[in-house]
Amino acid sequence: MSEQDYQALIAAEGAIWSAAARDLAAKWRPDWSDMRRTRHYAVIDGRHIRQLLALVQPGWRVLEIGCSSGWLALEMARRGAHVEGVDVAAEAISIAQAYAAEHPPPGSVRYRVADINYEPLPEAHYDLVVAVGVLHHLAEVRAVLERVHKALKPNGLLFVIDPFDTPTANALIAGALTFLLPTNVPYRDKIRHLLRLRTRAVERMKASIEARGLSPFEGYGRHQEPLAVIRELFQIEQLRAHNAFTGYVIANLAMPEPLAILIGRLLLPFDALAVRLRLLQGLSYKLIARRT
Repeated sequence: MSEQDYQALIAAEGAIWSAAARDLAAKWRPDWSDMRRTRHYAVIDGRHIRQLLALVQPGWRVLEIGCSSGWLALEMARRGAHVEGVDVAAEAISIAQAYAAEHPPPGSVRYRVADINYEPLPEAHYDLVVAVGVLHHLAEVRAVLERVHKALKPNGLLFVIDPFDTPTANALIAGALTFLLPTNVPYRDKIRHLLRLRTRAVERMKASIEARGLSPFEGYGRHQEPLAVIRELFQIEQLRAHNAFTGYVIANLAMPEPLAILIGRLLLPFDALAVRLRLLQGLSYKLIARRT
């Protein structure tokens, strides 16, 4: 890829996530007190964010990669940390800066537009680096993780939430549930699509779960094996696969947030059991790793 092509694609990536941040801010404040009430965090990843926040110590230097509208960086700063949040989405950064200025934390938080694929980082500077839903978007997974490793202090921590690829069994279960439950697609269209696609239906479901084509770099880092690179560079202290189908299902439900959360909480024990018994693979992983 030429430098000109790359810059055009990263600009498009930033524009797409700026629009997403703007749409989210129209419904929810960029604040953990709001975000934890959204269906995704209320059902899927809220417990992992709470675990992250419990790790953060006053005075720590923290870097959040892909901070979007800044709610997580702000919440870590409320724990007394000194947090930097970077993102390619300029409008997301503007939203983050404006909200933090109105709600200054006990620690400090600073947001800036930056492309972490090539952004230089200070060596042995951070106590914690956070990447939630980011690694699979990176153009240069290994290069970024190598710089993160150097940027962490000795014994510094890396916290990651990111997706796995979608196995066929997961796609079948998620497809069946979204077929049965009310979504933005009318039932007559669901039936017509199923009859027309037939053998291609599973591949289409995998593409939908993985949001292929959502943005220029959506899934770009998946095939660079970020988890393998982390294993090579860091000492993994916790690694947990979760979310075999529930996250995708509730994201597509056409119903009020409280009802979607209720359905998600009803599905989640079956989801967790299927992962624990290895009947299905978790589609996401949460890890905590340490620089040694």
